[in-house]
Amino acid sequence: MSDKLMSQAEYARHRGKSRQYISRLAKAGVLVMRGGKVDAAASDAVLDDRPEPVSERVVAASSEGAPSGTTFAQAKTADMVFKAKLRKMEYDVRMGKLVEAELVKQRWSTIYRLIVDRILAWPNRLAPEVAALTDERQVREAILREARTLVNDLRADVQYAR
Repeated sequence: MSDKLMSQAEYARHRGKSRQYISRLAKAGVLVMRGGKVDAAASDAVLDDRPEPVSERVVAASSEGAPSGTTFAQAKTADMVFKAKLRKMEYDVRMGKLVEAELVKQRWSTIYRLIVDRILAWPNRLAPEVAALTDERQVREAILREARTLVNDLRADVQYAR
C-alpha cells in the first residue's frame, strides 16, 4: 500500500479509524493530500511518527480555519514531524536516555580534577612509608596496597561526583 493514493474512506479502513476522524485529520492538514486523495505512505509516516495518538479534540480545534492546499499541508506535515521528534527527544531526556552535552562536560571536568588531585597527592602520602623500608618486596607491597586504596577511593568518589 505504499505510494498509493486513497480516498478518505479507504484510508479510514486502512488505519482502522472512523471516516469522520480521518476527515477531521485531512481538514486539519495532518494528512498528506494529493488532489483530494490521501497519500497513504506519507500520511502513515506522519501518524506513526507521533509519540501519542492524535486526539479528536485536538484535530477538531486545529481544523477551524485551516486552509487546504498541497504546499500548506506539506509545510504543516513537516512542522508536525519536527514537533513529534522534538517531543520524543524531550521524552528521552526525561527518561534518562539523553543528557545535555554541557552537563556531561561539567561533570567530567569535575571528575578529572578529582582524579588528578588524588594522583598528585599519592606520592606525598606514600613517600614517608616507603622511605623507611629497605626490602624491595616490602616497597612493592606498600605501593600496591596504596594503589589499590587509591583506585577504590577514586571509584567511590567518581560514582558520587556531581
